[in-house]
Amino acid sequence: MLDLKNEFIMPPIKLGYSIGDGKVTDRHITFYKTRSRYLGAIAIEPMYLDRGLREIPNQLGIDSDDKISGLKKLVDVIHETDTKVIAHLNHPGRMANPKIPGNYFISSTDKPCENGGATPKRADYKDLEYVETLFVDAARRAAEAGFDIIELQFGHGYLLA
Repeated sequence: MLDLKNEFIMPPIKLGYSIGDGKVTDRHITFYKTRSRYLGAIAIEPMYLDRGLREIPNQLGIDSDDKISGLKKLVDVIHETDTKVIAHLNHPGRMANPKIPGNYFISSTDKPCENGGATPKRADYKDLEYVETLFVDAARRAAEAGFDIIELQFGHGYLLA
């Protein structure tokens, strides 16, 4: 059982405070530190698992080990207020933003996305093995950064939905 200082949990919101490299910035730290005083837990914004799976250009990432130190700094600042931190891991599948160069799209079907219009590749076994690797690697990075909880996005038409 996870012991929270109160029952208030902040859901993830897409801040877009990164500068395009997916790393934590001072804006992230200020934003979350200010709110953490009042909350039992905070879900950090949806973090991309692969640079080609972004929803917004300045989204926070957890796709490589070079992001761990910044995430750890953010988690440590939030922990100073006795607030738990949730790593929200997201694979948008066909919902990845088609306006971001380099994004790619996979899904359980090749049906175009209603929101962005991108036609995804219907995932095969090899694609799903890669997706599994993305989640496992991201979860390891989240653990190394000190996150208390890992949340997987199973809604909104994203890949795992």
